[in-house]
Amino acid sequence: MQKNTLGKTGIEITHLGIGTLTMSPMQRGLNVEDGAAVILHALQSGINFIDTAQMYGSYPQVEAALRQWRGARPVVASKSAARTREAMKAAVEEFLQQTGLDFADVFLLHAVRDEQDFAGRSEALAFLLEARDRGIIKAVGASSHSALTIDMLGRNESIEVLHPMYNRDGIGILDASLADMTSFLQRARSNGKGIYAMKPLGGGQLRNDAVASLRWVLASGVVDSAVVGMTSVDEVNLNVKVARNQEVDIDFARKVAGQPRKLFINTMVCINCGACIKTCQQSALKPGDKSPQIDHRLCVLCGYCAPVCPRFAIRII
Repeated sequence: MQKNTLGKTGIEITHLGIGTLTMSPMQRGLNVEDGAAVILHALQSGINFIDTAQMYGSYPQVEAALRQWRGARPVVASKSAARTREAMKAAVEEFLQQTGLDFADVFLLHAVRDEQDFAGRSEALAFLLEARDRGIIKAVGASSHSALTIDMLGRNESIEVLHPMYNRDGIGILDASLADMTSFLQRARSNGKGIYAMKPLGGGQLRNDAVASLRWVLASGVVDSAVVGMTSVDEVNLNVKVARNQEVDIDFARKVAGQPRKLFINTMVCINCGACIKTCQQSALKPGDKSPQIDHRLCVLCGYCAPVCPRFAIRII
């Protein structure tokens, strides 16, 4: 499988990475054994890049897979929404302890909203930079759903790696067009930033045209890798075929597309507190009489609303 150097970091990653959000308790909720089996199959199939996050709760699956893996150490990236030095220090320690790794290849500020939000995380960023200098982290980065924020981050000298929303139809990209995002990523690459795309299949919305959609991102010329959430061996096999430019059987692709997924709120336990509405960057959640109302046209199935629910009433099904 094609490998690329992640910007100027010197870190070499496969053009396709495996994301662990979909297998996490925030979405499909695979148990540790099943999640680890999917990650292990991805590694055995040639993928060397794993993306996770403190919010996902998927560290146990990553740890179990790495414990069973007998090949070269894969590249592992994680993220945290921590805002203070103490909270980010704890987040990095949690990553190391729960994955069993000695260092993080990439550690990112998770889901930066805008310039003000970025400024509010200055202490957290300062710790990551110090941790990089001590060898605990190899590269520091940031993720965002906002195109304008990605552009801002791409011009910041402290940020080495960007993790933007990027897919063929521009699904989930905030505050600018797909063409704008592409232009911003081109500029970031010229500044030496490493870039790996999130939601190349639009949070599952492009699953029925997954082959063409993934090929589009991989051929875009503006990303070093695209990470795809995978929860089965079949999903791994399909995505690996695409990344290797191999022919994909149409019936197999249809099988992998499977059943449609959607956000679900259990109204029996929801207290309608509005925390999820405030968290949703896509404006897909609206106030309702008994519980928030979901606009499935806007929802990208990111799952970020689930952890803030005090009653654990939100699922992707």
